[in-house]
Amino acid sequence: MIISSTYFEVVCRFRRRFERVSAIAGLVFMVLTLAVAPRLAAEEAVAEEDREVRYVPLQPAFVTNYGYTENGRLKYVKTDISVRVSSQKAEMAARYHLPALRNALVLLLSQQDEAAVSTGGGREILRAQALGELNIILAREEGQAMIDDLMFTNFVVQR
Repeated sequence: MIISSTYFEVVCRFRRRFERVSAIAGLVFMVLTLAVAPRLAAEEAVAEEDREVRYVPLQPAFVTNYGYTENGRLKYVKTDISVRVSSQKAEMAARYHLPALRNALVLLLSQQDEAAVSTGGGREILRAQALGELNIILAREEGQAMIDDLMFTNFVVQR
């Protein structure tokens, strides 16, 4: 009987300690949750504020030749381009990598034919290609595609 009462006392002590440890762990968890929750809410608010629409004009205007006329004269395209991004980080990345972005756009524009620069459908395909090229550059440099859309705000063709 002494053994069983000793066993019972040990189990009871262990159980009380376990309950105390559990209560302390629960309190620690609640305190940490209360301490971290406002910080997480603030980070989410900053992230939401950061998800605003921003337009970045890629200036100056793009002027490049894209082929020759029948009598041997160069044909030119002049366009103003802006990109839409969703965060300040994306805006800063677009501005920082502007030389690489401009280079890709000049090369793309100079490879076009008459149908691509003269028709609405051709310009839409060109817009999609340009958007893809710019996002490839930013993905390579920044680790993610950051441009949501690309707009031609002016498009002039000289034949």
